[in-house]
Formats: sequence, C-alpha cells, structure tokens
Amino acid sequence: MIAHLKRASTPGWWRYYLSLGAFLAAMALLLFTVVDMRRAFLFPLIDYFKVGSPSAILYLNSGHIPLLAVAVLGLWLGYRSMVRLEKRLKAGINLKAMTNPLSIALVAFLVTDLFIYRGVPASRIAATGKIGVGQAIPADAFQGWLAPLGQGINYMALVWHATVLGILIGALLLAVVVRFLRPALGRTGFKAHLAGAALAIPQPFCSCCAAPIGAALYSGGAALGPTLAFVVSSPMLNPTSLILATMLLPGEFALLRIVGGLVVGVFLTYAASLAASRWASREAIWPRPNRLVALSAKLVAGYSQLFRFGDLVKANNVESPAALVSTWLTLAWKLGRVVVPVLFIGSVVTAAVVKAVPTPGDGLPGVIWAAAFGTLLMVPTWTELPIAGGLIREGLAGPAAALLLTLPAVSIPCLVIVAGAVRSFRVVFLLGLLVFLAGVGAGVLFLYYV
Repeated sequence: MIAHLKRASTPGWWRYYLSLGAFLAAMALLLFTVVDMRRAFLFPLIDYFKVGSPSAILYLNSGHIPLLAVAVLGLWLGYRSMVRLEKRLKAGINLKAMTNPLSIALVAFLVTDLFIYRGVPASRIAATGKIGVGQAIPADAFQGWLAPLGQGINYMALVWHATVLGILIGALLLAVVVRFLRPALGRTGFKAHLAGAALAIPQPFCSCCAAPIGAALYSGGAALGPTLAFVVSSPMLNPTSLILATMLLPGEFALLRIVGGLVVGVFLTYAASLAASRWASREAIWPRPNRLVALSAKLVAGYSQLFRFGDLVKANNVESPAALVSTWLTLAWKLGRVVVPVLFIGSVVTAAVVKAVPTPGDGLPGVIWAAAFGTLLMVPTWTELPIAGGLIREGLAGPAAALLLTLPAVSIPCLVIVAGAVRSFRVVFLLGLLVFLAGVGAGVLFLYYV
C-alpha cells in the first residue's frame, strides 16, 4: 500500500507505464508482421509476392509496409520516452524490479513467434500431406566446386528467421540470466552442476571456444562438475542450435537433438564428474608447451575472442527496463555479428567436407565410425545440423543420429584444453568415451527402432 502511494505520488509514473506498454505492443506487432512475411497467414495467400524458388524465403504483401512502419515508430518512441522518464523516476519507482516482468514478456513474445513460425507450416503439411523440398535457390544454380557455396547460401536463406529468433532469445538470456549463476559454480552437487549447464545455455560457443572458458572457470574456483557441464552444454543446449534443429530436422531427429543434448550436457557430464573428481587437480594449468600446442592455443584463443559476450554483460548494468532493452539489443547485435558469418562459413565448409569424406554406411559399423568421427572432429557451432541433414536426406538415419550428439559436444582441441586445466587426461578420456557411447546408442536407436 505504501509502495503504491509512493508510486502514485511520483510525477509522470503513468506516462512511464504507458511508454513501456507502447514499446511492448510495438514489439509484438513487429514480431507478428515479420513471422507473417515468412509464413503468409495474415492475408489471402494469393495476395503475397513469393521470394525464393522452389521454397519461399519471404512472402511480401503491401499491408506489411504500414504494419512495419507503426511497429518501428512505436519501438523508437516508446524506448526514447522510457529513457527520458527514467531519469526523473528513479527515486519514486523501483525500476530494477520492473526488469523481470519485462524479460518475461519479451521471452513470451519470442516463444509465441517461434511457435507460430513452426506451427503454420506444420498445419499445412498436415492438411496437404506434402513437405517442401527445402531449396530457396534452384539446385543447379551452383555446380562443381561452387556447389558447397550454393548449399551455404540456400541454408542461410532458409534459416534466417529461426536464426534471428535464436539470436534474440540468446541475447536476452545473456542479459538477464548469466549474472545470477556465477556464484553457484564453486559448489559441488547436482544443483551446482545445473548452474554450470544453465550458465552455458545462453552462450552459443562451439566446444573449442567453451573449453578455454571452462578452464578459466575451473582455475577460478569452479568445481569439476559445473565446469564439464558448462563446456558440453554450451554447444549442446544453446537456444540457436535447438531452434534451428526444430526448424531444419525431421521431428524425431529434432527431439533427439533436444533431449539428447540435455542428457549429454547435464546427466552424462554429471556422471563423468562423479567418477573422475578424484583425478582432477588445480595445480599448474598447462603441461609443458611445444610449438604445436602453442600454435593450437593461439588459434583457439583468437577464435574465442569472437565470443566474449561475458565482458559485454559485465560492462552493462541492467538497472531499469530501458537499460535492459539497450543491453539486450547490443548483445543481439554482437551475437549476430558472430552467429551469421560462423553459420554461413561453417555450412559451406561442412558441405565441402561431407562431399569429400566417404559417406558411412547405414549399419552398425557406419554408426560407430560416425560416433568416433563426431567425438574427435572440431566443427563450428550449429554446423552439426547441415551435416546430419545431408545424411538424413541420403537415408543414413543411424550415422546422422550419432553425429547430432557427438559433433557439437566435444572435440580433440576441446578435450586437450580441459585436460590441461584439470591436470588429468583420464578425466577427458572418460568424458570423450561417454560422449562416443551416447552417439553409438543414439545411432543404434535410429538404426533399428525408429
């Protein structure tokens, strides 16, 4: 009651809530309009201009112009008004407490948009019994050595909207969640292990980038369990990978990528930490260096500089809704500058690798080969999806399932870095073995039972 009277006596508080409401309404309108430009459900289908052939990447209608104009103008005016009013209201309203409801509202908008994006084509497939060919450009547009480039362009054209949603969700989690979880990492037990996995979820590192951060966490006092959970969960459970999996893979493979990622990132790493905790040490971090190790460390360190989102989070204090919006969009921009080039280059490279490497057979030897290959090979974040997708299209369900779990989880550089941090190769051998066995198990499941 006292807080309410204090708020009511603060000049301009109602204008602030009006500005915040206008911002949220404009955000909802923008997301709704953009998802309609991708899925074409707001207007009669014949009124859309289709971009992309044979699969559309955009459906354009003249009605989108005023909707986008109103949404962008509302976002700009609402945000500017919030910034101006917050300077006068800090003494009368608990602005920091308002960031949590705003975060929940934004997450709800983004998740709703994601469900619309996924639900519209699913309902059309159910109604017609037909699935699109998944090509935004003609298959013969790129020939010979340019074919991987064409596949990379096609991949990005098809996943642009899912990628944007993944960037926005990941940036929002970075802005809100990360700062609450760091203090829990020094403890042991399953709750601390979950904290390590939760800290990793907003951060879309590949295994080679997650490993140096995990090593730093361990040397800074984090327990072995949260360290392993962070290293493996970052490539396995980041929102962008899971969203792209639901968009690009058949339902059963998307479910494997999500549930299997949870099992590998949380439960498998917890089992490894329990079995290997007595082997780990906090003595000198790196073994005696040589030229190859030094060069590898330099390359990994340079690549991981792209992903220093934690530094940006530390530099921004989310003390009000306007500060949250500013931090969120800044992080989204920084995240997008990394995600889009890495995803495109990775899709081109993996298309070339898949074309050059002999394809495993769809039997138990092929599953074992794929699981071993995936456990040892280093790939950029998200690129396990186009690799597995290519195998699925060729009818190789078992190897595809094995690669979906093993490719993102660990790699030789990742395991070497973690081994240097914990001063034990037995720890990482056990972790790699468990990941390999999980991949074999998934491959056998899809080979014989799915």
